[in-house]
Amino acid sequence: MSGFDLKWRGNLAKDMVRETAKQVLLKCGADLQGKSAEQAPIDNGDLRRNCSVSPIQDNNGEINIKIGYDLPYARRQHEGLHFKHPKGGKAKFLEDPFNENIDKYDSYIQKTIKYALKKG
Repeated sequence: MSGFDLKWRGNLAKDMVRETAKQVLLKCGADLQGKSAEQAPIDNGDLRRNCSVSPIQDNNGEINIKIGYDLPYARRQHEGLHFKHPKGGKAKFLEDPFNENIDKYDSYIQKTIKYALKKG
């Protein structure tokens, strides 16, 4: 009998999606890092240089990264809507660019994973 052999390669697809998701999350994280640093208040420049992207965390299928600041005054500057910034920058310097770009990041992640699966 002649015919076609169908195979399900689900594990390969899952591995491909996981690796693609890691790469695309790092790209989105780097983009947010740059956008946030541009909006951080300026005094001596420490805060703008402090924004970082964490290494990938892969915990039982949940993949994430963190973008943020770890200077002691970063949170206060971020939340301080009443602060004046004569040298530039503003409050909500991480939250605003995240909210402004979340749809773009979501779309980029979806398109990149879809492309990887088609190419696969």
